[in-house]
Amino acid sequence: DTLDDFVLTENISSVTNLSVYSKSISDLTGIEDFTALTQLFSQHNNLTNLDLSSNTSLITLWCYNNQLTSLDVSSATALFTLKCYGNDLTSLDLSNNTALDWLYCRSNQLTSLDVSNNTALRKLECQQNSLTYLNMKNGVTNQLDTFNATNNSLTCIEVQNPDWATANWTSADGHIDSGVSFAVCCSSTDVSNWHV
Repeated sequence: DTLDDFVLTENISSVTNLSVYSKSISDLTGIEDFTALTQLFSQHNNLTNLDLSSNTSLITLWCYNNQLTSLDVSSATALFTLKCYGNDLTSLDLSNNTALDWLYCRSNQLTSLDVSNNTALRKLECQQNSLTYLNMKNGVTNQLDTFNATNNSLTCIEVQNPDWATANWTSADGHIDSGVSFAVCCSSTDVSNWHV
C-alpha cells in the first residue's frame, strides 16, 4: 500500500511468487503470512534466518549466497528445487522433501547429508562442505545427471549399488575426491548391520 516495508496480510495471502533477491535484506519476518507461496527467490541478501514453517506450498526455493546458519524446509513437502549454497549451514534435514529434484547445497559447513528419502533426485551438488557422512541410498543412483561431492572430508559414501557408483562416479571425472570409496554401509564391516 505504501513504501514502508510492511504489507497487509490480506494483500499477500494469495501471492504465489516472490522475488526479493539482491536487495540487501537481512530480515524476512512475515514471510510466514505468504501461505500460498510456491516460489521464493531470496538469494544474494544478508539473511541469517528464514522461517518457512507456514510456507507449505513451496516448490522452488532459492536462498543461496546469504548468511543462513540453519534452514528448516520440513514443512515444504512439495519442494522440487532447493538452491541453498553459499551460506553457513551446519545441517540440512531433507527427509520430508521426497519430491526434491535439484539440490544445490555446496559451499556451506555441512558435516553430514542424508538424501536417502529423496527418490526423485536428479542433481546433487554438495561440494566444498565439511562432509564426513553422505547417505545416497535412495535407489536412484543412476538417474543423477549431476553429482559433485568434492572438497569434503569424505572417505566413504553410502549407496545401494557400490559397484555402479565406483564405475561411474570417479575422482578423474570430478565427482568425488581421490581416495573416496562407496559402500552400502560405511560405518560397519559387519554385513549383518547393513540395511539396504
